[in-house]
Amino acid sequence: MKTTKNLLKQGFLASILIFSFSNIYAQQSIEEVVVTATLTEQSELDTPISIDILDGDTMVENNIMTMFDISDRTPGITIAKGTLSNKIYMRGVGSGGNQAFDQSVGQFVDGVYQGRSWTLQGTLLDMERVEILKGPQTTYFGNNSIGGAVSFITKVPTDESESSISGTVGSHGEKTFTAIQSGRISDSMKARFAFSYHAMDGWLKNTNPAGDNFPNKDGFNLRSTFVWDSNENMEAKLKIDIGRLDTASGMGWQHTNCFADGSGANLTFVISDCRIGLEQAPGFEGAFDDRFSASEKQYGFLDSDQVVLEIKRTMPNHELVLITSNQEYDSSVPGESDQSAAPFFHWRIKEESSQFSQEIRLTSNATDKSQYMIGAYYQSTDTMNYTNLARWIIPLAITRPLNIDNKTLSLFATMTFFVSEQLHVTAGLRRTEVDKDYMRPPGGGTNGPHGFADFKLDFAHEADALASLVPDTYGENATLPSLMVQYFSDENSMIYASYSDGFKSGGYEALGVYKANRGSYGSEAVDAYEFGYKTSNDKMKMSANYFHSEYDGNQLSQYVYPDTGGVPYTTTSNIPSTNKGFELELSYLLTDSIIADLSFTTLDATYDSYEGGTCAAGVSPPAGAVGCDYSGRTLLHAPENTGLFTLSSEDEMSNGMMMNSSISVYWTDDQWHNTDYNVNSQEEGFSKVDARVEFSKDDWYVAILGKNLTDEYTSSWNQQTAYTLGTGQFAILERTRSIAVQFGKNF
Repeated sequence: MKTTKNLLKQGFLASILIFSFSNIYAQQSIEEVVVTATLTEQSELDTPISIDILDGDTMVENNIMTMFDISDRTPGITIAKGTLSNKIYMRGVGSGGNQAFDQSVGQFVDGVYQGRSWTLQGTLLDMERVEILKGPQTTYFGNNSIGGAVSFITKVPTDESESSISGTVGSHGEKTFTAIQSGRISDSMKARFAFSYHAMDGWLKNTNPAGDNFPNKDGFNLRSTFVWDSNENMEAKLKIDIGRLDTASGMGWQHTNCFADGSGANLTFVISDCRIGLEQAPGFEGAFDDRFSASEKQYGFLDSDQVVLEIKRTMPNHELVLITSNQEYDSSVPGESDQSAAPFFHWRIKEESSQFSQEIRLTSNATDKSQYMIGAYYQSTDTMNYTNLARWIIPLAITRPLNIDNKTLSLFATMTFFVSEQLHVTAGLRRTEVDKDYMRPPGGGTNGPHGFADFKLDFAHEADALASLVPDTYGENATLPSLMVQYFSDENSMIYASYSDGFKSGGYEALGVYKANRGSYGSEAVDAYEFGYKTSNDKMKMSANYFHSEYDGNQLSQYVYPDTGGVPYTTTSNIPSTNKGFELELSYLLTDSIIADLSFTTLDATYDSYEGGTCAAGVSPPAGAVGCDYSGRTLLHAPENTGLFTLSSEDEMSNGMMMNSSISVYWTDDQWHNTDYNVNSQEEGFSKVDARVEFSKDDWYVAILGKNLTDEYTSSWNQQTAYTLGTGQFAILERTRSIAVQFGKNF
């Protein structure tokens, strides 16, 4: 019923917009976007992959500054801030928060794999577009990605000189500024320099007068790109990325569903409890709203640096591409498990990662009969992760170090047969070998005497903890075939069918040395099928597809609070699942000046067999069973229906002034957040409305942007505080209603 009411509201708003734009006479057109999802430039409508596209202009107009902003513009995908790692789900497939492995949904920047989820936590700068590739991507990218890929493509230097500045001033203390300079610096060299600054005071209000709102952050990104093209047969591109992000508000957890009297508290070992806040924290609340109680001085940071060298060599019958990348990042994330201003239980997660990768591809020129590509990929990632915890009552310090040395080697090839002008068949094959070396603590972590020092948590005994680590090794390989068939019924329409065999290696948990299986988990595999149709004409373009994916050993990460008390830990189970559904992308020219865009996903993603799951507080497993049976339950972050509907217009006013307007409605059905399926961890369906009006002339523009105008309170993370106590939930509030003024000028 709630979803139906939302749809009625959306239709009403859309009708108002159409009426208000009835006197617009500017000429619009449906444009096709050139993408590189198959490593060659081709129209989105000729690409046999389900793909959502966010172009750079759309990102600027909608103030999409971080990867977390993408979710509300892309049905079927959830990107959420996490404690141990960020969480990315696509079509219900995701790895959850777990520092022991990379995400099932891969992240790529200009074709370079970003192995750790925190790498892209800063500002998205000077983007050409973002390609969201749905389903396993095991053929074309250097590192395969079993659950889909988010591919960020940055802008390249131009031949003509370009200079621009732009910025935003908005709600919650948001301030952004971007400056770009591009053009030739010599006959043989062109360059592009981009800089952005982004600051935010936060929308979740801290009732602790000494504490900061969430998210309190500021940072900058700087990118320099150089292209040497004096040789007509060779081009070299050097890209240098520098990012800095400082935070002062921790994770932004707030207590929800508190018992009125705070009953159930346990001060011997408590992870989260309402009573701590009710008795000791000023202005503490236990409701889900825009207020929370949190400690002060929760300072964190993310420093990232990347250098990428790409060389393209054109030969008589081939093109050779070499991509060499080195990236480093250093992060520190503070938080508190008492979710209050009381100095009770604080933690800090520090991670340093260094990744080197080398990719080489040789692509033949297309003939009337065929075209092929062969390639090789090598990646070495060394990650050092510390989880430091400190408890005030009955003093306790715990350091949990984790070192992972991950090496991946892949050989891959595709062969496309042009059976006729209408029928194209592409066969692909990838051979992947993965080797991981682990160093882990022998138990729950290393303890040591300490003084409670708020969120500094730089314990002197980190060196002692490293000395006690236990080694483990893990190795695995897989051969992954794929097949794509395309049939072009005419120059504007294509039918396609595809099959891909996906793979994600297993490994070991950060903890778990003391377990019988030493905390090992198995690999994840998928057989994925997709059937699609793409077409266009002067008034519309459309892409529709049906997908069916059978996951063998879906890696499900869970955060477990031991029944007998003690240190919580993450664990991974291999659970088979089936994900199937339908996706639609439609752009239609309603009038000469109004375009309607619809993106819609309907999803059926369930566990085939899942016994032994973690039970919610107050729920007992059946007699003789270990854990609860969740077979047939819906996967996390897998709502049945999600969609985005947008109306946009262009109006040519007097004196050469242009007015561009748009309104968007994003909606989603209910979805689950946590693996215990506690009734309070289900997010109810909601809809959000954004609107924008821009006035521009010649080389400048100014705009007003409103986001989440109906002020919906939603969360991307909701979890029970402690399984044995059951005194409430905690959640992270997503951004509430915001209004911003945007401006820009070209020189």
